[in-house]
Amino acid sequence: MSLAVFRAELLKLRTTRTPWIIAAVALAGMALTQVLHLVLPRTLSALASMEGSGLSVGVQAPPEMSADLVPELTALTDLGSADAQRGMLDLLGNGAGGAGSSGVTALCMLLLGVLAVTTDFRTGGIVPTALVVPDRLRVLAGKAGATAVVALLTGAALALLTVVGLVLAVATTPGATLALGPGEALAVWGRGLVVLVLLTWLGLAVGTLVRGQVAAIVVVASLALVEPLVQAAALILSGGTSAVTSWLPLTLGSLASTGQGAADLLGGSSPVGALPALAGLAAWAAAGLAVAAVVFRRRDLA
Repeated sequence: MSLAVFRAELLKLRTTRTPWIIAAVALAGMALTQVLHLVLPRTLSALASMEGSGLSVGVQAPPEMSADLVPELTALTDLGSADAQRGMLDLLGNGAGGAGSSGVTALCMLLLGVLAVTTDFRTGGIVPTALVVPDRLRVLAGKAGATAVVALLTGAALALLTVVGLVLAVATTPGATLALGPGEALAVWGRGLVVLVLLTWLGLAVGTLVRGQVAAIVVVASLALVEPLVQAAALILSGGTSAVTSWLPLTLGSLASTGQGAADLLGGSSPVGALPALAGLAAWAAAGLAVAAVVFRRRDLA
């Protein structure tokens, strides 16, 4: 990758509003997630104290169902547990067992990669860029490097928010103490930063292949919306034993970041560990960029 190309692509991102807006949305999503982490245990405790009234969400649940459900949910969201604290530190905004992910951060990173390349196609800026730098692989590598820097900076800001959330959780929860060591916290953040970069590169690959800005946005938004539904359906139908959907890109990102997924909620265990999941997501990103590079070199830019 040429340093001059990298600097030029980084300057494009720094001087346009889109990356700043994407980072702001990701931070707002993380702030909301941290608030939910703090509020949910207290809400469940209030429900558990309503003896004989049953759990009511739209319809009245039988008291015996509440007696079984509420304690399980309370244990899952116990802010003094290592699982809950690990979930709060997750840069993708996952809760314990992967239950709290809204997908906002993942979608933001995909959009960052998409917009970094489709904006050039939309404005025609890709043509003079290719004239100045005939080697298109250097152009794509420069975009990959620049988007990675933005993803890492956004991830660092997200990590600061998770620290604030965790400190508030420990300080406001009676009897809670910090259950994670520095090494484990750094590992969660480190894996999370890598996941953010890989998701950005996956978006970059989609944008390079699709080229049309609106179409590429629709593709990544559909991925972010449909994949969790497919995973949930597969887990319900298989009773939490399906391993096929664990290899989908966003699911791999969640597993790589916290080492837990939705299968843990059903009493099972995640079939893919954190490091294999990270390798799987890297394979998705590498394959996408490889195909994008071939198409980018051969396709007419006009």
